[in-house]
Amino acid sequence: MSLKPPCELSVKFIIPAVRFLIARKLIEKYGFTQTSAAKALGTTQAAISHYMRFKRGWKLSEKLMDISDVRDIIEEVAEEIATSKSPEVDALNICEICKTIRKHIDELRSL
Repeated sequence: MSLKPPCELSVKFIIPAVRFLIARKLIEKYGFTQTSAAKALGTTQAAISHYMRFKRGWKLSEKLMDISDVRDIIEEVAEEIATSKSPEVDALNICEICKTIRKHIDELRSL
């Protein structure tokens, strides 16, 4: 049995779901293109295309949006990116989202 650290699990599951949610908000609510959303999230247009076609990141995203703390911070980050003159997600925002999600890990397991 291997014990995986929380950040390793975050990279594999949480960060793709978070990017999916933020990308979707940026595109659907704020009118970003896939290319501009990719630049803001530090990823590629191809990755955003996968998110938008529900090929990556979507499985956990529905569960995450059921948690009000997570939903609020996703909204905040998307709005911050959309209204900023330098629209790029700050790595600390991603860390903050992961910390918030980890506080609700038991709740996620029950969903």
